[in-house]
Amino acid sequence: MIRYCKRCKASTEHKESLVRKPSSYDTDKSVLGRVTLFIHEFINGGHYYNMNRYVTCTICGKKTLENMGNELE
Repeated sequence: MIRYCKRCKASTEHKESLVRKPSSYDTDKSVLGRVTLFIHEFINGGHYYNMNRYVTCTICGKKTLENMGNELE
């Protein structure tokens, strides 16, 4: 996709990526904490719902958070 890059000061090609938002269960690194996180994400569909959308310039590599609308917040 073509977007305007503030660092390059031109319209350049960008790529899109989705990164899971941190959960309150992420701080517990034990086996029980990992299982709890998996169950929580599986039941709530968090692996698809709790995502941040980033757009990255392919020229300079500047990564910009672009959550649009309530569905990604």
